[in-house]
Amino acid sequence: MTRVLLHLGLHKTGTTSVQKFLEDNRAAIEPAAAVLLPAQTREISRWVWRFHQLGDRDVLQVIREDLQQLLTALPLGDRDLIISDENLLGPMPRAQDPYPYPFAAALITTYREAMQALPQPLQLSVCLTTRRTHHWAVSIHAHLARKIRAVRLTEDRDSFVARLTRNGFEHTLAAIRAALPDLDLQVNGMETLADQPFGLAQVFVDFLSLPDNRMLHPLTHRHRSPAPDLIERLIELNRGDLDEDALAAAKQALLAAPDKDKQR
Repeated sequence: MTRVLLHLGLHKTGTTSVQKFLEDNRAAIEPAAAVLLPAQTREISRWVWRFHQLGDRDVLQVIREDLQQLLTALPLGDRDLIISDENLLGPMPRAQDPYPYPFAAALITTYREAMQALPQPLQLSVCLTTRRTHHWAVSIHAHLARKIRAVRLTEDRDSFVARLTRNGFEHTLAAIRAALPDLDLQVNGMETLADQPFGLAQVFVDFLSLPDNRMLHPLTHRHRSPAPDLIERLIELNRGDLDEDALAAAKQALLAAPDKDKQR
């Protein structure tokens, strides 16, 4: 049996940290499971972004074929497979859609179809990490505010958070369960995982069932959000009339400044 753990985020739930954990522990993990991270799935996530923008279901066929090609090229043998890329669920929510990740069920269906290219029988588990809705929305706002290019967020935190939490990820989870009732969907809260021996990475450790977990490097936290006062200053820069290059330089300088210079 080929077991697959497909980790799809959510965004801002420690995904970068768990992907760093998987990368740091490849030597210990890969005898038991192949690991695909965003560096390997980036082209597929670009097609996911296009599908989200266009809504063209023909793009799903491209996604299916690209994933099949990636999977069939894997020297999997009798190993399991871990895939972790939050962008495979869709772009980071910007509170513009009726609810976050509106195409999640269609995308997961496409991935499940593509995985028929793997040695059968197949046991697929889809893993989603969540966090308290308000904290999640605040973290997304902070992330978008500090983006150097591509996103120029001008909305204040409270307004953004109110819109994003109005129809939060609970609707997304319900839509996935309704469309795919037979899917093994594992939903874990960050707050619960924080108490586990390997923290946010505990889901992967449990999946692997390695003979000795002591060989694993511990998880380290990455990408902590800037302080609220700094976010306000970044939003002010975004609202200004600087061109793209000047804005990028101003934001980089502010983010790189000593803490005392970031205060008003």
